[in-house]
Amino acid sequence: MTEPRLSVISARNQPFNCLISLKVGSTFLRNLIYMLDHGEAFSTNEKEFPTGLLNRELTAVELANEVSFFVVRDPVARFFSLYFDKVVGKEDNRFPWIVAKLKEHRIFHEGPELSLEQHRENCMSLLGFLGVRLRGKTKGSINAHWVKQITRAEKAIPFGLHPLMLENLEAQLVQIAENRIDGLEQAISRVQSRNRSPQIASVVDILTTEMHQKIASLYPEDIQLYDFVKTGWEVLGRPPEIKL
Repeated sequence: MTEPRLSVISARNQPFNCLISLKVGSTFLRNLIYMLDHGEAFSTNEKEFPTGLLNRELTAVELANEVSFFVVRDPVARFFSLYFDKVVGKEDNRFPWIVAKLKEHRIFHEGPELSLEQHRENCMSLLGFLGVRLRGKTKGSINAHWVKQITRAEKAIPFGLHPLMLENLEAQLVQIAENRIDGLEQAISRVQSRNRSPQIASVVDILTTEMHQKIASLYPEDIQLYDFVKTGWEVLGRPPEIKL
């Protein structure tokens, strides 16, 4: 019987493998891999991702012998990254079809200077839009920008990939690497593009109790996963072992 394999993105000459999820540090990780591969920052326009990254299909044993990980992110922060990037961000980053749908069926405000209340109304409209899609009320696969993180984690966990947290990614990555990746800390410090979704307003100010409850109802498994990983790192000081 053929041994199961997991498709990961890898550095070409370093024992570095990750399973990437969109809106969960994907820009940073792709640019970090490019830096490790080429010794220089990715220099084309920020809308594009580095091309030609190495994809490998590895067994659990092969992954265990190298630095192999996936990343989790607070679902609230991930939602706002989606909102700032794909809904009200720069025109060349937005998904215009989402804006069109929101304008057609829900309350949606456009403009460079939105009030907090307008941002709140936009976010509630976006959450309604995501709810329809996450509950399978439209045809087709769920967009990777808002698919649940647990769907990617369920692929990584049986292969033993270490769970890292986005907000502590750099330090945790250095820790699990254990000096096996040449120049890792220098490459991390030199990565220029870390976040394609600059906050145009304060999340703390926009977020309401109702909004938080709505995110929790849409992403309960992601919140449970994130809390488990966060608590594990805080208690153990290392990546916790997750069992499905």
